[in-house]
Amino acid sequence: MEVKVESKIGRLSGNSERIYDFLSNCNNFQQFASSDKVSNWQSDTDSCSFTIEGVGDVVFRIVERQLGCLIKFSIENAQADNIFLWIQMKNASLNDTRIKLTTKMEVNAVMSVFISKPLKSGLDKIVETLEYVCK
Repeated sequence: MEVKVESKIGRLSGNSERIYDFLSNCNNFQQFASSDKVSNWQSDTDSCSFTIEGVGDVVFRIVERQLGCLIKFSIENAQADNIFLWIQMKNASLNDTRIKLTTKMEVNAVMSVFISKPLKSGLDKIVETLEYVCK
């Protein structure tokens, strides 16, 4: 069963090109992974990998870029298949960019009931963090 979850729409200070430049470089993500539950961080421009306590090894890879408006990642983890994350950006005005995160994955019907709400909460928290960082 396909599960698709969308974040709330966030408001970031700056134009979408500046936001895009920051989010399209995986080296910039390490500052978000400074938790005691994240270890073994490695990154380059197009990907990052790390270990999350209780989840295992995770790899984010950029698979599509549309300058100033979209970054699409594939996410690899032994516990799930076919996971994708989109970051969509749109200029609302000169220094006001709206952002939305969407994730899509294949899981069994039982798992979809358990993961949809925590996924939404997690995506919303990422948006809130980006609102704080990109002000």
